[in-house]
Amino acid sequence: MVVLYLVSNEPSAGKSMIALALGLRLQEEGTVVGYFRPVGLHPTRRDELLVDEDAAFIADTLHLPDALADISPLVLTPELVEQVLAGGAPDLRGAVQAAFARIRQGKQVLLVEGAGAVTVTGWMVGLPAPVVAGMLGARSLLVGRYQGEASVDSVLVSARMMGEGVIGVILNVVPPNQMSFVQEQVQPYLQAQGLEVLGVLPRDSVLGAVSVRELARQLGARVLCCEDRLDELVEHFSVGAMTVESALRYFRRTPRKAVITGGDRSDIQLAALDTDTRCLVLTGDLYPNSLILSRAEEAGVPMLLVSMDTLSAIEKVEALLGGLGVREPRKVARARELLDRYVNYGRIMELLGPT
Repeated sequence: MVVLYLVSNEPSAGKSMIALALGLRLQEEGTVVGYFRPVGLHPTRRDELLVDEDAAFIADTLHLPDALADISPLVLTPELVEQVLAGGAPDLRGAVQAAFARIRQGKQVLLVEGAGAVTVTGWMVGLPAPVVAGMLGARSLLVGRYQGEASVDSVLVSARMMGEGVIGVILNVVPPNQMSFVQEQVQPYLQAQGLEVLGVLPRDSVLGAVSVRELARQLGARVLCCEDRLDELVEHFSVGAMTVESALRYFRRTPRKAVITGGDRSDIQLAALDTDTRCLVLTGDLYPNSLILSRAEEAGVPMLLVSMDTLSAIEKVEALLGGLGVREPRKVARARELLDRYVNYGRIMELLGPT
């Protein structure tokens, strides 16, 4: 059995996307695949069981038969952190090792996904990425979120911390206008440092999008109309806090957007509905007038009503965008496309050896 541990230099680097795309590719080839997330950061409830949200989605998408309690044995919650700080935490390493012993059975390739970043996540609970890799006997694939030249340092530091088991790095979320620079200068440099570059993936608008449904859930919004359009993807956000003339010019330049505005700004709402808008977020718990609601229904644009003010809604959206997962069918399909086009899958399997 081969154990491949996906780790990253930064949070939200795309580990889940790559793990899922790799898992689907391996399954298509007839490989028996497992997935394991020893430490989760996004708690959710499944039949009263506390598991990691991304892990549950990946397990569902890969149609894995393993128990979710084994796939996601440990999720960091405020309560657990308090226990750790007070010195009363249970045997967390033992729980992870026991789940791993069960989930590895019958697998040819076990994809293990790390939490957060190599340098900053898991240390407090005694389960940082280098320790987990040693516990599981795993080879590591580093996913490097590229945010300019400074990312080269964080990629190299993360690789050094993971040690000799690192097979290489996939550079992800590269701005399209920097792809040539990364491929022609950053990639050769990293390889000269002994770190093989196994893929360079551009930043992608679909993978950076969020569905209207997920946006409504995260904002705690009431959906006022067009519930059949909640699976539309939002790629951009606009704030309607300007004059209607300025807003209309901006809205026309911004496709596939959500517009956040006060529920009393009928002028802004109408301007948004005349452009490529995926949903309207109305703040202040102010219900729109019947004309606006009727126009939204005609245009097929969901209206989300929230009780928070506009600034709070913007802050909530910014926090959401910082931790987007690959939890939409269209995003899964896009992840596969990017993997096939930009990642050297054959070299990854060659470096891992026989399964």
